[in-house]
Amino acid sequence: MRSWWLGALLLASIAGADSLYSPQSPFARLFCDTRAAQVGDVLQVLIMETAQANQTANEQTANKSDAAMGPGQGLLNFIPLVGYGGNITSSASGTTTHAGTFTSRIAVTVTGLAPNGNLLIEGSREVRVHKDVQTIKLTGEVRPQDVGADNTVPSYRVARAQISYSGTNPRRPGSKVGFITGLLHWLF
Repeated sequence: MRSWWLGALLLASIAGADSLYSPQSPFARLFCDTRAAQVGDVLQVLIMETAQANQTANEQTANKSDAAMGPGQGLLNFIPLVGYGGNITSSASGTTTHAGTFTSRIAVTVTGLAPNGNLLIEGSREVRVHKDVQTIKLTGEVRPQDVGADNTVPSYRVARAQISYSGTNPRRPGSKVGFITGLLHWLF
């Protein structure tokens, strides 16, 4: 009798369903891959960019010149003995160092698939705080195997990456002055 109920229950569940898999099932995430793989999917790019450049230049120059003139003869004997000598030595050296670090996280959308199966991605994010606006834009190409199990990819694994960041410069306290103070600075 017991097996009859189990059999009837199993037949009823199969007859009423189109498929054994249902994406609305709470267990669906246990059995499927949630990594971005097709157009319209979203993935996260972890931007971790560091750049550093150093340049050093040294230059030395030396010039020497001498000129001499003797006393005048005859009618020109009033010209005294004149001499000139000089040395010019100059040297210059300089060092330039540029360093920058850019760290952020941005969600991008798969906009296409390359012929080799790579994901073409594009995304932007704009953050406004009062009157300050910061915008990050990213485009590139990602190999599907570089997308982690948590649906993230580091920016150094994005091929043909174009990352742009723009924003207003942070203001120092007191950098804006009033009209009268500005006029006094202009006059004096």
